[in-house]
Amino acid sequence: MVPGRDKQNRTKFWVDRDLGGVSLLFTEFRTVSFPRHVHDEFVIAVTEEGAGRCVTRGVSDIGTSRSIMVFNPGEPHAGGVTGGMIWRYRGLYVTDAAFRDICENISERPAAAPYFRDSVVQDTRLADLLVRAHLALEARGARLARESLFLAGIASLLKRHGRPPPPSPKAGREHGPVRRALDFMQANLASDLSMNELAACAGLSPFHFIRCFRRATGLPPHAYLTQLRLDHARHLLGRGKSPAEVALAAGFYDQSHLIRHFKRTYGITPGQYAAAVA
Repeated sequence: MVPGRDKQNRTKFWVDRDLGGVSLLFTEFRTVSFPRHVHDEFVIAVTEEGAGRCVTRGVSDIGTSRSIMVFNPGEPHAGGVTGGMIWRYRGLYVTDAAFRDICENISERPAAAPYFRDSVVQDTRLADLLVRAHLALEARGARLARESLFLAGIASLLKRHGRPPPPSPKAGREHGPVRRALDFMQANLASDLSMNELAACAGLSPFHFIRCFRRATGLPPHAYLTQLRLDHARHLLGRGKSPAEVALAAGFYDQSHLIRHFKRTYGITPGQYAAAVA
């Protein structure tokens, strides 16, 4: 079920600009199922009550009370409420650049952003620290206290569970063709693209293109195109464009189509997002 269809679902989303644009989310979901999607930030979510299911890298796992879910940027994942109870969690969305800065501050030398191997982490002390930081950020108390708690929580997560990034996979024969198709998608977000167009752009048969594309991105072409459109929609909303304008510019049929996909993927409406980043 799409987030927000059930009136018992509740969400709050905001941005803390003092932390370099870190985004935060508080949710209480009774009925929600997120489709397979990606974020361009690190996602850190601490379950306070109930349980949530996540599926990533072919593994299905459950996050229960005081467990932490972590997703790397660009990592396809899906999930939702499980166990028939309310799922209440607090989420942090931290950009790759912000994570790099924290890594460099810890190591006192240039450092790559970390990689988190486990999508569900059982670490109650860390979960409590992250919740304290999230509550302080929500309360908008003294800036020094907010920053101290946030940095302590992220630094602890990095030290206990962060790993060096895995080596990039060697580009196969399909790397160039898929890249061409991705560039074509990005340049034609508002167009009604066909599989034959994308396959021809890649220089592959439609069947071979679908297999290569999914192997390279983790998503089928239509789902990846929707993700690109949502990313563009977030960018335009951040620039103050109205949801109606954004829907057409990003390639959605209309505003309701944008709202449906936005809620389904992020758990909030375009209006909530626009208000938070304004």
